[in-house]
Amino acid sequence: MKRSATLFLMMILPLCAATSASAAEPAQRLQRATGLWKVTPATSPFSWEICVDQQRDRLIDDDLWSDFEQECQIASQSRQGDSYTFQSSCPGAKLAGSFKGDLAKAYTLTADTTIELNGKTEVQRTELAGVFLGACPAGLAPGAKKMRGGMVMKSLYLSR
Repeated sequence: MKRSATLFLMMILPLCAATSASAAEPAQRLQRATGLWKVTPATSPFSWEICVDQQRDRLIDDDLWSDFEQECQIASQSRQGDSYTFQSSCPGAKLAGSFKGDLAKAYTLTADTTIELNGKTEVQRTELAGVFLGACPAGLAPGAKKMRGGMVMKSLYLSR
């Protein structure tokens, strides 16, 4: 009960304090504009397109750490202009991220995942660039991802 109350406050308080919804989003609730987005990892040739419904979108949950909202605790977060940074604790890892950009046009998300492996600290860096492409094509459901090879993954929004 205490954890869900804390999550509720972390999501609601910033929304109450700001004048626009996009300026107020806590790091774990970054929500892109409705439409088709192309997401490209910096270290991989495997980009994907996702049909976003802004009301159900969770950028970090959908493109970086599946079930982030349920599994991880935000330790700190800050916003300055079009940039966000956050530190969080997740099962067996710490995740530190930074977001820069416009949730209606283009963004860059960088995250460092730190884990202990065989007594050593290992850090994995992930960098994603997202670009808004326009309206979703017919046949691509909200929340569905179309992978580079054409395979379509089912909607991420089924439980939202």
